[in-house]
Amino acid sequence: MTLPAVETLPADIRELTETEVDASIRWLWRFSTPSGPGCGLVLDRDDLPDVATVAATGFALAAWCVGVERGILDRTEVLERVRGTMRTLERTVPEKNGFLAHFVDAATGARQGRSEYSTIDTTLALCGAVVAASFFDDADVSAAVDRMLARIDWNWLAATGPDGRTVLRMAWVGSAGDDYAEGADESGFVSAWSMTAEQLTMYLLAAGHPDVTRERAQALWDGFDKPVGSYGGHECVYEPGGTLFTYHFPLAFYPFQRVRDKDGRDWWANSRDASLASRAWCADQSGTWRTFAAGLWGPAAGLGPGGYVVNGARPAAHEPRNDGTIPPVSLFGALPLAPDAVAPALRVLRDEHPGAWNEWGATDGINLEGDEPWYAPPRYGLNKGATALLGAAALGSTLVWDAFSRHPWIARGVEKLGFTDA
Repeated sequence: MTLPAVETLPADIRELTETEVDASIRWLWRFSTPSGPGCGLVLDRDDLPDVATVAATGFALAAWCVGVERGILDRTEVLERVRGTMRTLERTVPEKNGFLAHFVDAATGARQGRSEYSTIDTTLALCGAVVAASFFDDADVSAAVDRMLARIDWNWLAATGPDGRTVLRMAWVGSAGDDYAEGADESGFVSAWSMTAEQLTMYLLAAGHPDVTRERAQALWDGFDKPVGSYGGHECVYEPGGTLFTYHFPLAFYPFQRVRDKDGRDWWANSRDASLASRAWCADQSGTWRTFAAGLWGPAAGLGPGGYVVNGARPAAHEPRNDGTIPPVSLFGALPLAPDAVAPALRVLRDEHPGAWNEWGATDGINLEGDEPWYAPPRYGLNKGATALLGAAALGSTLVWDAFSRHPWIARGVEKLGFTDA
């Protein structure tokens, strides 16, 4: 087993992280459907009891394995729910050429409203499924995961852009009334992964498919922009809005610190530098934003006082959006990358904001711009999932990384993409 590329946590931060990881795993267990047609589906947020997402379900599949490792979930019970979850994802959740509907009914698995068929949400669902298949080595789970991986038509999703690069589209919609339909082309495809964002593991899944040639796999990897910028002395390939979760999500499943891509790039170090750049930018904005002045940092996507926001920091392609909200998942996500930089902010959150915590762990958003601190009331499945996996990694667990990497589909994808050992 390869040792994790993380530093030792200070004792108080380790204790806080242990508590937060366990609370997040318990949230993902409590707010998943225990049985029936929607078995295993995880809520988008805990104040909307009917709406589940396949992406949160993918994070949960991996986090439940961590829960078994940590002794807070029973292995037999988890395996039974994982089997049910795979039946739901394979047989019940609507799909188009293998790509799953983003939002689904938690009880029935039916498509919610006019939800799009999403590439990134399908990717996250399957990343968790791959982890569960490797961890349990159960014949039923493994066969279901293999079938779901194989049924995806990646070549249907691929397109040649105006600059000649090969890209993957982001989503597909079936009618003019569907979500995101205003931005769809005549075939129903919505936008494309032409930028660096949270989609890195998508290329591993695509490259592992027997119908995707080595040339196509590497063209897809070459097809998204990789602009380099810096802030505060931290240089990185950056995503357009500078929102931090996009750098962290891929690391929740794949150990990018163990490899270099075909261009020699270290994506683990890239995420570390992006995190430190975000911290530096927030510190420099402390005269404008009270939240940053308090020592909190890591603008990303989530719920703010005025609704859902996608905040960011430098480097970015444009002036970052901000309303002064910080989602604590940014801090736990950066913890395995830069614990010394994260620890002071976590202490502020712990010591000065008791209202930011409950039995399910940290809030999903804190904003100090008003007369009183504001804490997001609901918890989000995606954020609890990322916190569980990256928090566990910061504690030294390699379970998810090892399980994901050793799956034959992922190993084949890594080889076809031309990744090399670090």
